[in-house]
Amino acid sequence: MRLRTACIVGSLGLALAGVQAEQTQSQGNGSRSTTARLDFELRIERMLYLRIGSGGAHAGTPAGTGPAASAAVSSADFTLSPAGLPDNPGGNGPTNAWGGAAPGFVASAAVVVPVEVRSNAGQVSLVAQTAGGLTSPGGGFISLNQLTVSSDNSSLPAPPHLARGTGPSVNVATGGSGTGAAGTLLTYRTAHWTLQFTPPATPPAAGTYSSLIVYTASSP
Repeated sequence: MRLRTACIVGSLGLALAGVQAEQTQSQGNGSRSTTARLDFELRIERMLYLRIGSGGAHAGTPAGTGPAASAAVSSADFTLSPAGLPDNPGGNGPTNAWGGAAPGFVASAAVVVPVEVRSNAGQVSLVAQTAGGLTSPGGGFISLNQLTVSSDNSSLPAPPHLARGTGPSVNVATGGSGTGAAGTLLTYRTAHWTLQFTPPATPPAAGTYSSLIVYTASSP
């Protein structure tokens, strides 16, 4: 089974705008003085960065630039192996009776993916959206209810997902490394999310099943 996760990337920019100059003149005998005013405006754009899976970390620079947006989608791959089949080596070896019950399946080890969120836009929330269950080219179907996602960092929780549609949102804690000067506005959080697949009670047909989960970060 292949489960794909999406990566959404934003960027940060600083802009200097609205600069205007004033000219004045003072003329005559004796000491003179004159003034000229300068309108100055600095615009700091809001930035929101989300990475799920492989990719470059947002190291940040004095200019506010980060990694380029990436359309590459990381994959979380699981393999289900039949369990409980009778052991019959054939030939002159011993045979085992089989009661005819369908075999169970054992999922491969959990898949761990790195996650990173950066923002200067205050509170960040995350949601997970699914279009439906896992499907195979042969028409097989497995519900995404068999998949669970957990986080090793409570400051960057994994949002719960539904079998179909958009699940409830979770908040990413503001603050983090290097945000002390404005901890209620800046966010820098990293975590590892663990994806675990539990085989369904009814054995699925053999094949390759896939689906897509889209995680979305947003700020007010």
